[in-house]
Amino acid sequence: MTTKAEDFRRARQSEWTRRAERRRWLIVGAWIAAGLAFTALIIYLAWKETQPIPRTGEDVPIQSADHIEIGQPHEPYNSDPPTSGPHYKVPAQGGYYEEAPPDEQLVHNLEHGYVIIWYNCQRSPSGGGALTTGQCNQLKQLIRDTMARGGASSRTSTPKLIAVPRPTLDTQLALTTWGRLDKFEAFDQNRVLNFIRAFRYRAPEPNAP
Repeated sequence: MTTKAEDFRRARQSEWTRRAERRRWLIVGAWIAAGLAFTALIIYLAWKETQPIPRTGEDVPIQSADHIEIGQPHEPYNSDPPTSGPHYKVPAQGGYYEEAPPDEQLVHNLEHGYVIIWYNCQRSPSGGGALTTGQCNQLKQLIRDTMARGGASSRTSTPKLIAVPRPTLDTQLALTTWGRLDKFEAFDQNRVLNFIRAFRYRAPEPNAP
């Protein structure tokens, strides 16, 4: 009886040992897998940083950058929205607008290296009718969120970003900087952020506020 009890005790200890060993190897395997996944992520992020930023849109010929008085007639802008040309002496404040400042004021911002996001709630992504109130509010919130992600300018500690409505726009969205225009129908945050990274500051006076 003593021998059977001893054998049973040893068998149970052996089973406990095997279970503990399995748990140990599972933990080790999990840590190895996590380490490999983390290493792969670091390699991917490093690779991603080396990839060129997509340059969407097209260049627009640069027009005269003359200062004009408010209301003064000037040559027509060569794009809609404008990307360069005559402009008022005082630029607009950066930020999001429900009502757009005059084009002549915004062009001055472009000369300072701003990126302007133009949006049109009168046009759906399919090119049909206007957005509903809810859809328009959602688009506006996406734009605000993207501007926040765009961050402040490292040169002036200001965002150098403006968003304005443009109900006459022939697409739902447009992005402009000095001499560059990108139009598209459906909001794409990565596209907007890539445009900001590629073209913010690309202007005659990038260090101006």
